[in-house]
Amino acid sequence: MFEQFIYDISILSGDGFLGTRAILSIDLLISFLVSLPVLVTIAILFVSKGYLRTHKFLQILLFLITLLTLVSFGYIVHYEEGLASLIEKSSIGLSQVYLSLTIHILVASIMLIKWFLSITHATSDYNRRALPGLYSKSHARSGRLISLLIFLTTLSSVGVYWTLFVA
Repeated sequence: MFEQFIYDISILSGDGFLGTRAILSIDLLISFLVSLPVLVTIAILFVSKGYLRTHKFLQILLFLITLLTLVSFGYIVHYEEGLASLIEKSSIGLSQVYLSLTIHILVASIMLIKWFLSITHATSDYNRRALPGLYSKSHARSGRLISLLIFLTTLSSVGVYWTLFVA
């Protein structure tokens, strides 16, 4: 049974399905990150139809999966694949690779912090019966900013993927 588990996990280090130098787990992670803006839009549509609990559940779930995905992406790129090895295989210059990584880390960190704060504030406001209601406009403004940051995180993730596994 343990051998089967090890085999199942080892499949994730095989060739990816996007036709690049990336392993399967990286391709799965980048596929989720690319679909994230659509998934968040779907979660937002639930609140417009009056399904507040579904919206809250999906936002928390997407936040947690995104956090896990970004941490896994960073771990695999830096430790399992070896960043130096990936940079050697890339035709992009060292400074450009580090620039794309820096931008990605900065944008993703800001997005995660803002998203976490929005979830905690919305939960607190909902429990005090101030959301929906008194803080709805503020929450919507925060949501638009987070949606923009999610989109920028997706773009920067694709940029890092391209510089390390395509170019």
